[in-house]
Amino acid sequence: MASQITSDYYSASGPALDDCAFLGQRYDEERGYKPLEGECWVLSLRPKAGGGLTAMYHFGSTGWLTRLWRSPSGAVFASSVTDSKVLFHPDLHGDPKHRFESMKLGAPLNGVWGLDDDFVLAWGATFENTRHVFRYDGKKWKELPAPDFEVRAMHGLSPDLVYAVGVGGGVARWDGKAWKRFPMPTDEVLNSVFVADEDEIYATGGSGSLLEGSAHGWGRIAESPVPGMPLFGVAKWKKGLWVAAGQFGLFKRVGNQNKLECIKPNLPAMGLDARKNLLISCRDRIAESADGKAFTSGGKDFLLTSRAGNKLGSI
Repeated sequence: MASQITSDYYSASGPALDDCAFLGQRYDEERGYKPLEGECWVLSLRPKAGGGLTAMYHFGSTGWLTRLWRSPSGAVFASSVTDSKVLFHPDLHGDPKHRFESMKLGAPLNGVWGLDDDFVLAWGATFENTRHVFRYDGKKWKELPAPDFEVRAMHGLSPDLVYAVGVGGGVARWDGKAWKRFPMPTDEVLNSVFVADEDEIYATGGSGSLLEGSAHGWGRIAESPVPGMPLFGVAKWKKGLWVAAGQFGLFKRVGNQNKLECIKPNLPAMGLDARKNLLISCRDRIAESADGKAFTSGGKDFLLTSRAGNKLGSI
């Protein structure tokens, strides 16, 4: 039986659908994504003549690009677990002479996120489980202390208000000098975090927990629509709490109740960015909403169809 090639989009970052960048993978569905066998791409969506959006390729790799973050200025940072580097581009739609620059760090990288061009964090761990966090100040990278757990996501509001979440229910706050870890009501892997303000933080877990934190501690406020299935992303946007539930769709908290309602069952939401519009990473497309009621999307199956006929890894 011939193997089936599939693709996934993930890690969309930016203020709007036509002003974002995102990652896409193409791989053998049966084997799953494996570096050197599959391929990763940095992509974006741009308006096309006659209306609508078209996807564009910017960079391809047979390594594993784990996460992408787009700064407010338009600069793009992408982390790689394969060769311990961050890829940097000052503006994907700026001067065509600019190319991605490779910035080598000291550990395989699981992610990257920042506040602006002068405060970017990348994190990862070695095979010996030595954990690392690096900070970019606009000119160079410097290693910072790391939390005592493997980090899966970070988010914050200022250089002294950053939260990290990860393995073993790990949650810690960076105050600009050190990490403070918090006791949690779960030991599941936490895969996303969103800081709404200093006393309002949210996280999601790989076993389906939606968690809320404050200065007084953390608690579980809701569960995945299917018990035990992961929640992939969370964001406070337009006074509502939005949750990415993968194949089950895009959900929203019902007021302040410990209850979620499905808003878009046909959007397989894998991640959220809530700066201007609500930007939603889906497996087969990138979507957005400006008001939480009307949704548009772009790039549906672009990677799969545009690369059809190309041998995997032939970048």
